[in-house]
Amino acid sequence: MTVNSPAKILLVFTLLFSVLTGCGGEENATTPEAESEKVVETKSSTSESGDASQPTEEEPVDDREAIITLLKIFLPSDEVPEAFIECWVDETLELNGFTAEELRNLLLSGDQEQALDAFQDDVVFTCISDLSPEDFAAVLASGILGEDEDDSVEDEQPDFSRDQTFPDTEAPDLLSNPAFVDEGIEIVISPGVTDGYLWKGTITGSGLPPNTTTAIFGCGGRFESVIADIFTACDFEEPIIAFTDNQGNFSSTIEDPQPTSPDGSCLIIHTDPDQNPETEDGPGGIVCTGSLEISEEQTLPDEVAPDLFSNPRFANPGIEVVLSPGFTDGFLWVGTVSGSGFTPGDIVGAVGCGATYESFLVTFVFSCDFENGYYLGDIAEDGTFTSQQIGPVPTVAEGTCVIVGTDPDNNPDTDDGEAAVLCSR
Repeated sequence: MTVNSPAKILLVFTLLFSVLTGCGGEENATTPEAESEKVVETKSSTSESGDASQPTEEEPVDDREAIITLLKIFLPSDEVPEAFIECWVDETLELNGFTAEELRNLLLSGDQEQALDAFQDDVVFTCISDLSPEDFAAVLASGILGEDEDDSVEDEQPDFSRDQTFPDTEAPDLLSNPAFVDEGIEIVISPGVTDGYLWKGTITGSGLPPNTTTAIFGCGGRFESVIADIFTACDFEEPIIAFTDNQGNFSSTIEDPQPTSPDGSCLIIHTDPDQNPETEDGPGGIVCTGSLEISEEQTLPDEVAPDLFSNPRFANPGIEVVLSPGFTDGFLWVGTVSGSGFTPGDIVGAVGCGATYESFLVTFVFSCDFENGYYLGDIAEDGTFTSQQIGPVPTVAEGTCVIVGTDPDNNPDTDDGEAAVLCSR
């Protein structure tokens, strides 16, 4: 059973509060209030021992602080930033209209999942949007937003047929997409991979650090699925090891036939110049078959797609954006973008992404072309805008999204703008 990101957060609460109430109501069961009082008493005792002449008062910890404190204990607090935990609590209270006491009691009852489910996507999206890049990376690394599996179901592995053969015709060389490798790096897989068939050939690279070890990991799946669940999709136990020369180039020939996944195949290229994986100082990238590749031979679709409207769950409150016409994935797009609910006088722009609503939050750092945005216009006094005709613009066959928004101070780290995300699927 696959569990979506908001539900996974609720499962943490289920574990947390089932532990707290698992004593069957015994009199010595520890409650959040008791835990809070212990914290206060400990602080008071410490203060008194440090300065007996200073009288101390116990300050009660309110219900909000009790919930946050308990979350820090049961979540991987070293990995999940406190800013995210506090935001989750505050947004859950606001959107559901609960008091802190009501939320605490609801969580203690163990029936919180259904009661909170209606707004969990909104809560998570808002809190992710407000994080700094560092905190966002920490949340992703913690796994709290990743998909989970029911304990009774084994992890799904990439589908590799036992009866694979070599393709009748070798695929053309597969070149790395500059958007998915660090600047200056180029990876070539010759011949290219035909998904679902055996492969053998040569992997070459350039633009890497000179005289260093390069690890190449194989993964089964499309770019989005690999990034979203990398530890399941990729084989980190048996990497291909290559060594760059003094110019930063390497070449590795694979003679043993390698199976590939019909659902897509990727290679992760990783370097570690100081041989310390915790520093993450080595450039690298990911090369995938098909997924997120834009055909140079795209044409306009035979039929015009209906207008594409923004999803309220992926937009700031009151913001609505319309693409007219909508995307036809894998075909050129020509049209206009309009919107309402924005702050008058701001400038609005757009950035294209290869993603879906399901994969966007996890992959947007990699799948969006932030280097090549589009200027759409200025927001009118009534909060609306309509762009001039744009295009032709290529789209991604596996799914296309666009971020439409403002950035008043031209600093994406401040999160002071308004935006909506529209995806074709």
